[in-house]
Amino acid sequence: MLSQMARNVDIDRPTVPSGVVAASVVLAVLALVGLLIAAGCAYLMFGTDYAVIPHILSVRLIVAGLDALVLALVILAISTIIGLARLRVWARYSITLLGLLDLLVFGLMTAGVLIARFRSGFAALTVPNNTGLSFGEVLVGLAIFFALLALIGVWWIIYFNTHHTRMVFRHAQTGIPVPDPESKSFLGLG
Repeated sequence: MLSQMARNVDIDRPTVPSGVVAASVVLAVLALVGLLIAAGCAYLMFGTDYAVIPHILSVRLIVAGLDALVLALVILAISTIIGLARLRVWARYSITLLGLLDLLVFGLMTAGVLIARFRSGFAALTVPNNTGLSFGEVLVGLAIFFALLALIGVWWIIYFNTHHTRMVFRHAQTGIPVPDPESKSFLGLG
């Protein structure tokens, strides 16, 4: 009897969709990169005598504040990954907000790099070690990279607000069954 109840609990528990797993992996990679950036910045600020970050109090306060912000976002990302693995509704909202933040930050960075590319006078200069490559081409490549990172935010915003994904998270919270998306007709009836 007890084994039958345990088996039913496992059957009733929804499985984590592959899109949620993929989004969690991408978020984990972004969190790891953020953690490495925060650790590297802290090392450059406190662990070395080189003047990469100048010994000016206002500059160090700004860098420390940005470092603390990145660390807070890494902590939020880690807790969101755990929440997504458990299909918590708050984690769906959290990754949607992280996607919005990702879209805004990397979208603005893309626009800023493209504006710098077209408004700067050094875009036609060549890179010193590679005469076949100009700074303008490097800036366009950087803008494409930032645009791809902004598209991750668009993916999260759209995916975690689709009807089926919302139903999976609601089922995990309330136990309401998730309708099978393949059982509907062309018009969504039936």
